[in-house]
Amino acid sequence: MPITSGYDQYMQEPTGKGRVALYPEHRADTVGAAGVVPWGKAVSYTATNQNRGEVYTGARKVAGVAIANHYAENRVTNINNEIVGQYETNDAASILRKGVIWVQVLEDVVKGDLAVADNATGDFRPSTTATTGKSGVLGEFKTSALANGLAQLELNLPNQ
Repeated sequence: MPITSGYDQYMQEPTGKGRVALYPEHRADTVGAAGVVPWGKAVSYTATNQNRGEVYTGARKVAGVAIANHYAENRVTNINNEIVGQYETNDAASILRKGVIWVQVLEDVVKGDLAVADNATGDFRPSTTATTGKSGVLGEFKTSALANGLAQLELNLPNQ
């Protein structure tokens, strides 16, 4: 049997936001979606119920990042486009609290940059951003990416 060194033989390159990137030691919680929660977005508990989650807006701390599920309907217009999806209101939403996940970044990031969540979108930026509406440091980027691209984010919450 030949030895291969292709990355995708062992783990595929990113196929969309919210996909768990590395599987050793990860932890997730399940919450009821209080509204639409797109995969890969920062999630916080609602003000009135810690069993419900919503896209992070800066009002409360980040509880985790919405994990893509494997049984939901996907919206793919072209085979070359990334797979995107979301939890609908009242779905059981899985949120990653510890592990590595693919997320969308709103600015260029470099491997090793500390990560924060954007209050307006629930997506992610480097902690050195000039944007003032952001969370505290949530984790570290494990890959580099250009603005609006996908990067691996390592979390170990709670740490705010």
